[in-house]
Amino acid sequence: MKFMILASLLVAVQSVSYTVTVTTSSAKYAQTDGDFYVAAFGFNGKLIDFGGLRSPNIDLIEQGQTDVYTFYSAVDLGKICCFFIRAASDNAWLIDAASITSSTDPAGIKGNNNNNYWLTSDTNMSGDNGFASMRWCRPKEA
Repeated sequence: MKFMILASLLVAVQSVSYTVTVTTSSAKYAQTDGDFYVAAFGFNGKLIDFGGLRSPNIDLIEQGQTDVYTFYSAVDLGKICCFFIRAASDNAWLIDAASITSSTDPAGIKGNNNNNYWLTSDTNMSGDNGFASMRWCRPKEA
């Protein structure tokens, strides 16, 4: 039992915090109660699947609202290269902007959805005609 407590403390001390911030568009029907997942990878080649964008305090992603999600991992991505948000339902979501930072990469990546692409698993032309995932990447350095 003491070993498990010590191991838990070591993981907590050595974990990296990641903050994902997403602003939903203020356009009509931009909100969602669908399921969406986030992942990121670093220039060091490591990948983290953070899981779902849900919080006990957030039961619906609302129009014009900014939601902040915090994740912890023993994996350090170092300088974050790209992050993805993917749809797991056909309840579409119109993201205005998204960003990710970490305790080891406070600058992180920030991106906008300037083309107003809908995020949904319904990519059918007769349906939502959206995209199953969206990706934001750090610009290539010279």
